[in-house]
Amino acid sequence: MPDHDPFQSLWTQQTAEPFTMSMSEIHARASRFRSTIRTRNLTEYAAAALVLGVFGWMAWLIPQPVVKAGAILIMLGTAYVVHALHRRGGTGKTLPDGMHPLADYHRGELVKQRDALASIWRWYLLPFVPGMLVFVGGVSFAPETGLPLVARLIQFGTATGFAIAVFASVYWLNMRGAKQLDAEIAALDEARRG
Repeated sequence: MPDHDPFQSLWTQQTAEPFTMSMSEIHARASRFRSTIRTRNLTEYAAAALVLGVFGWMAWLIPQPVVKAGAILIMLGTAYVVHALHRRGGTGKTLPDGMHPLADYHRGELVKQRDALASIWRWYLLPFVPGMLVFVGGVSFAPETGLPLVARLIQFGTATGFAIAVFASVYWLNMRGAKQLDAEIAALDEARRG
């Protein structure tokens, strides 16, 4: 049995063609990326407006003070997330001209979005936790329900477990997005070196 695999030596002896990315390709990628980020942000802003409206309505109508406080905390969390998204995840003004300024700009935008996604637990998920716990606790343990304590604990646990599952899914999707942006950054760096 030979010690040397002919396919391995064939693979290792191949010459690698340099990876290049033209200015028009970088411009097209940067434009698509900006469009994707703008669409994402507009969707997030619309969802935030819906959350503010629904929980504002609940805070106005629901008489239980704990539920009301939870709704207000969720609204405050939403306002913070919108502010943080604008600050961390907004796009730059316009695309610059020229190969190096454009590549630098696009790389900077990729890094900015990657960093925003990588820290999403801190600025996007965590602000909702206090309001969610107070709101769900207020609904679950409201004296008006007349449920026994065990049923209230089950209701609270189920709602909290569902929220944790949603948060974990959002976190996982965003970490996946951050890895994809890392790959895009690496590809752009490779093109700039080539």
